[in-house]
Amino acid sequence: MQHRMRWVQWLNDERWMGQLLILPMQLLIWFVLIIPMLIVIYLSLVSWQPIMGVDWWQAPFAGLRNYAQALQDQRFLTALGRTIGLVLVAVGMEFLLGLALAIFFHQQEFPGKRLFASIILYPMMLPWVVVGLCFYLLFLDKGPVNYILISLFGPGASVQWYQNPVLALMTIALADVWQWTPFMFLVIYSGLGALPPEPIEAAMTLGASRWQIFRYIVFPMLKPVLMIALIIRTLEAFKIFDLVYIMTGGGPGTSTESLSLYLYRTGFVYGQLSYAAAMALLILILVAVIARLAVRPLEAELEAR
Repeated sequence: MQHRMRWVQWLNDERWMGQLLILPMQLLIWFVLIIPMLIVIYLSLVSWQPIMGVDWWQAPFAGLRNYAQALQDQRFLTALGRTIGLVLVAVGMEFLLGLALAIFFHQQEFPGKRLFASIILYPMMLPWVVVGLCFYLLFLDKGPVNYILISLFGPGASVQWYQNPVLALMTIALADVWQWTPFMFLVIYSGLGALPPEPIEAAMTLGASRWQIFRYIVFPMLKPVLMIALIIRTLEAFKIFDLVYIMTGGGPGTSTESLSLYLYRTGFVYGQLSYAAAMALLILILVAVIARLAVRPLEAELEAR
C-alpha cells in the first residue's frame, strides 16, 4: 500500500510528470539527431573508408587533417562559391516575385482570386524529382524551349542549354524559382493579411501614395516576416541536390556541381566518408553562423519593441 502511494505521489509531482511526458520526444531527438551527429563528428576526426576492412570505430585517429584538407580542396571551395551564387540568385528572384504576387493579391479583388492563389501554390507541393525531370525535358536540345526558339527565330536559334555552364546553372535556378516562389508568396501574403489596418488607413486619409504607404508603413511592419521567409528559404536552398543531380548531374564536367552533390559523391561514390563528414561539419558551421548573423537584427528589433 505504501509502495502504491509513493507511485501516486511521484506521478502527481509536476516536475517528474513533465519529464515523463517529454521523454518520448527526448529519446526521438537522441536517436534521430544527437547520436548520428556525434557519429559524424567522430568520423570527421578519424581516417576511415569502407574498403579499409575495419569498422569505423577502429579507424586510426586523424585529428583535424580532414578539415585542413577540405579548406585546401579547390573543388570543394568552388562548389561552395557556386552554391552560394546559385542561392543568392534563386532566392533573390523568389523573394521579389513572391513579394510582387503577394502585394498584387492583397490589394486587388477579382473573380477567381482564390482559384488563382491555389494554382500559384501548386508547384510547391510537387516533389523535387518531378520538377527536375520536367525542367530537364524542357531544355533538351530537341525539347519544347528550343522548338519555340526555332519556330520564332529559325534553326540558328537553337541553344545547347546543358553544354554551357552558365546556361545550365540558369536552368537549375529557373526550376528552383518556379517551385519555391509559391512559398515566398504564401508567407508574405499571410503576413500582409495579418497587418493592422489602422496605420494604413490613417496614411491613406492623409494622402500618402501607395509607394509611401508600402515603404514607410507596410515594409517596416512586415520586415520580421520577410526575414523569416528569407532565412528559411536560404537554408533550404543551400542544400540543393535533387535538381542538380537530375538536370545536369553536376556537368558539364563539374561546372554545376553543388555542395550537396559533391559531398554525396565524396562519401558514397568515392567512399571517403571521413572526409565527407568533415566537409559536412564545415558547411554546418558556416550555415549556422550565417543564420545567426541574419537573425540578430531581427532579435534586436523585437527587443526594442
